[in-house]
Amino acid sequence: MELSGNLKELDFAQLVALIANMEGVLELWNLPRRRSAQLFIKRKKLRCVRMNGVFLDPLQAKALMAELAAGAPAAFEFTAKPFRTPCEPPLNWPLDKLLLTVFTQYDERQRYLDRLPDPDRRFRLTPLANPDGSLFLRAAGPLLLRDEGATAREIAHDLRLPLDQVRYYLHKLLQRDKVEPAK
Repeated sequence: MELSGNLKELDFAQLVALIANMEGVLELWNLPRRRSAQLFIKRKKLRCVRMNGVFLDPLQAKALMAELAAGAPAAFEFTAKPFRTPCEPPLNWPLDKLLLTVFTQYDERQRYLDRLPDPDRRFRLTPLANPDGSLFLRAAGPLLLRDEGATAREIAHDLRLPLDQVRYYLHKLLQRDKVEPAK
């Protein structure tokens, strides 16, 4: 079975609901910034995400899912076919929980947009932070541990994440006393 179209006509959540029970590859192209992506779906789970030929790490994959859930424009084609999971280790994210998480975070991020930290404000980890506690802290921890700390803009650049996503993560960590403004 093949299914093709545009995310302007069929939003991402509806598309995933249609293909969640199938096994195959969802190809997306004409994404912003001339990107293309492939989502490997098997047994109601997202196994891997490849963008422009490179498999994404979990944090980057989550950012792409959030972007798609937020209504990023793209053309798509889903081809139902068996496949061997091409990435190691696989993500194995249940699609229903993934969608719930990214839509919840998107709504929350929209509510906080005017309260998100300035992209150039420096932050560093506090003694309460456990860098192993989250995907974001594991990835951004080395930058936030530096004496001078790091800005959201620097973290977004180094981790190849959307700036507003990084600002949202920093806002949440600031609320939980895991980061503080660097002096």
